[in-house]
Formats: sequence, C-alpha cells, structure tokens
Amino acid sequence: MNVRNLKKKSETDWDRIDRMTDDEIDTSDIPPLDDAFFERAVKILPRVRVDRIDFIRARRFAHHILAEEWSKTNTSLVHDAFNISLIVCYCKPFSVRRDLEDRKEYRLNEQVEITGVLNEEEKKLHDRVKELRDKSVAHSDASSVLVKGFDYVKKPGFFKAELNLDRDEVELLKTMIDKWIKYLDERISQTKDYAFLTAPDAES
Repeated sequence: MNVRNLKKKSETDWDRIDRMTDDEIDTSDIPPLDDAFFERAVKILPRVRVDRIDFIRARRFAHHILAEEWSKTNTSLVHDAFNISLIVCYCKPFSVRRDLEDRKEYRLNEQVEITGVLNEEEKKLHDRVKELRDKSVAHSDASSVLVKGFDYVKKPGFFKAELNLDRDEVELLKTMIDKWIKYLDERISQTKDYAFLTAPDAES
C-alpha cells in the first residue's frame, strides 16, 4: 500500500466490524488447529522454561550454601547434600534429556556457545562442575576415587576425592547461574506466551 492509498477514505464499515462477535468472523481461509497441533506444541516447546526452573533451583542451593557459610574444611551431611543438589541442578540443562515421546533433545550447550554467555574463568568452573557431575556425583568413575601417591597394594582402601565446592567457587557459580537465567529470559521474551506449556513456577 502506498501513501496515496492511505489518504483515501476507507469504505470499510468499522462500526459493523466492532459489533461482530467471534462466531460471525469468517475464518474459512485459516487452517484449523487440531488437537494434534496443540499436543505437539506442548511436548516440544517448554524446554527453555524447564531449563530455567533447573537454574533457579540451583541458585537457591548456592544461596543457602553461602548463607550458611559452609566451607570445604568444615563439612556436614547437610552441606554435602546441598552441594550435590547444586551440582546436579546446574548440570541438568547440559546433560542428556528426552522429551515426552522419549526422543533425545538438544542440550543447552548444543543450542548456544558456552563462551557466548560465560567468560573464560567461568567456563573453567563450568567444565569442573560438569566433570564433578559426570565422574563423581551422578556416576562413580574409577578416576574419581584414585588418590595420587597412595599405595593401593599395601593399603587396599579407597578414598573418595573432596567433592564440595569452596566458597569462591559457589559465589562464581551463582553469578554464572544468573547469567544463564538472563539468557533464557531473553529467549522466552522473544517467543509468544501461548507457545509454551504452563509449568509450575519456581521462586525467581
């Protein structure tokens, strides 16, 4: 439409349009959205919000660890539990996951470059936390219990390596979590609300 057409007086009966009900609007040229469409939309689109909930939970665990002033030198069963929960929740978006139809989904690091969100120092901690999760927390690889210099022939005992993060690492990880939440919030803001499954909202 050019400027000349815009200056013409509209011949549309806008008062009649305003009075029309939804049933009176002709939608015959719009393909109907059947149940299959909405079922698939619900199943494949909410992942970004699931990742956000995982990060929010991880942030709560980090906040509690810092508030309690727990350290690696003075641990407890509760500290261990919160530390493991922090590591697991942080790593969930970067771990193998499947949708409601048991199909493999892309991990967050397969959707965006880690270095596009985290700086070099944060990337190193990210890799360390992932390694803790993959080798010690969620699994128990042999390397995770091997102590250098220990004579396993004379002393056949196993000593699990220290798994808890120190205070500086928890503080940095909390900053990283905030960055990931901000990144996901930006993605959510660019997508229409109806495209997502309504999920139970965690504390933000």
